[in-house]
Amino acid sequence: MRHRRYNPRVEPMYLSRPLLNTALECDPSRGATALVARMISVVGNIVPPFSRLPRRSLMLVAWLAASAFTGAEAAVPMTDGRSGPDPELREILVAVIADADSFADRFHAEVWLTDMSGRLARQVPDHAERLKILRTVHAQATLAGVDPELVLAVIDVESNFDRFAISSATALGLMQVMPFWVPELGYEDKNQLFDIEINVLLGCRILKYYLEVENGDLIKGLARYNGSVGKRWYADRVIERLRTKWFQH
Repeated sequence: MRHRRYNPRVEPMYLSRPLLNTALECDPSRGATALVARMISVVGNIVPPFSRLPRRSLMLVAWLAASAFTGAEAAVPMTDGRSGPDPELREILVAVIADADSFADRFHAEVWLTDMSGRLARQVPDHAERLKILRTVHAQATLAGVDPELVLAVIDVESNFDRFAISSATALGLMQVMPFWVPELGYEDKNQLFDIEINVLLGCRILKYYLEVENGDLIKGLARYNGSVGKRWYADRVIERLRTKWFQH
């Protein structure tokens, strides 16, 4: 079907009401569709020369206009902890790094350290290293709002408490933090992720972030942390380790 040429000198400038109604009735939950509908309205009413374009052409113009606004839409979290640096998570980590020394020991923490030291002795025989790991885990987990025992279970599954562990996905250290965080957070060398304090600080905050993304769902949050979204084998392993080894009765 051929469309006759629009002559702005002799024809009125308006968006046809049936087309406008159709656009405004789009389901707002459909994201891009709703945005296009809004842009159809804007294009038709604010830019009159487009008002009488054929429907297909008008939709194309609206899509092109809508594309300029997609960057302003709410950011969607990264799929998981292995995909790349999430911008929102990066802001959290930058702020935490600046306040990394805010934890203060208390008596109950010392009781916790004594208990957990006995449980960890086989995997980390060196007393000084074992206490440093436990102190750091207790401090950073508490600051992040995550149970220290859960963090210990994550470390147990992720690295078996080997602070120099490297995974096949290139994750590093106790909590298997991905090296793409190194330049994002201003560190100079990925080997800094082998540092107990740096690794646990970042790992606790990353874990907390993904738990919040999943509204506290432990299974889904752990899957995001590990990069196994949609599967539960990893979460099951962590929870089993927590139940049988680290949970305080």
